[in-house]
Amino acid sequence: MQKSTSERVLTAAENVLAAVPFAVVAVVAFVNVISRYFLNASLAFTSELTVNLAVWMVMMGAVIGLREGAHLGFSALHEKATGVVRQAMTVLITIAILTFLAVLLYFGIDMAIAQLGSGRATPSIRVPQWLFTAALPVGAIFGVYRTLQASRIGFRRSTVDSQPSEEADR
Repeated sequence: MQKSTSERVLTAAENVLAAVPFAVVAVVAFVNVISRYFLNASLAFTSELTVNLAVWMVMMGAVIGLREGAHLGFSALHEKATGVVRQAMTVLITIAILTFLAVLLYFGIDMAIAQLGSGRATPSIRVPQWLFTAALPVGAIFGVYRTLQASRIGFRRSTVDSQPSEEADR
């Protein structure tokens, strides 16, 4: 199935928002290891940066997992079920995930706005903290879209599974 332009752009945005923090963490950690080995000095800002960028990596990694259907815990029982049971499970799983993402969105926005308003910055590198906290609502928004998309696909599959097959009619 051919992806639409908007779908390709959304996928690229998700991938960039996961890959860039990962690349920065890899480079910073490598530089810190080299610094400790050759200069016998650790760069203080590296742990602060890697921990804060981990929020972006985790949130966007979870979204990519939703997009790719890679969350095994959400699908183990679902894949074994058929018909109405599968449809009900699709609805319940979707509601649970959307509820979690709504809470994350609400509190993520609240926290980011509070940090923006207070001017809070990270201690070592003085980057505004809200830039890292923004990963929560951004990831939640992407997650809502991907959850609804996966739910629609899952519901279609369960509807197809509940249809009588041609072999059963013979």
